[in-house]
Amino acid sequence: MAKVFYEDILVGEVLTNRSLTVEEALEAIGFDEAKFIEEQGFDDIDPNDFRVEY
Repeated sequence: MAKVFYEDILVGEVLTNRSLTVEEALEAIGFDEAKFIEEQGFDDIDPNDFRVEY
């Protein structure tokens, strides 16, 4: 299982049998950037602050 984080915020989880890039993991969980920004009260997000943990 891979967990996708933005800074320390758990964005989602995906079950996988291989390593994923951040972009692949975000696509697999159906990440909606606009919704995430609104829910978290951010003005914008930095794509470099995402990480995947296994």
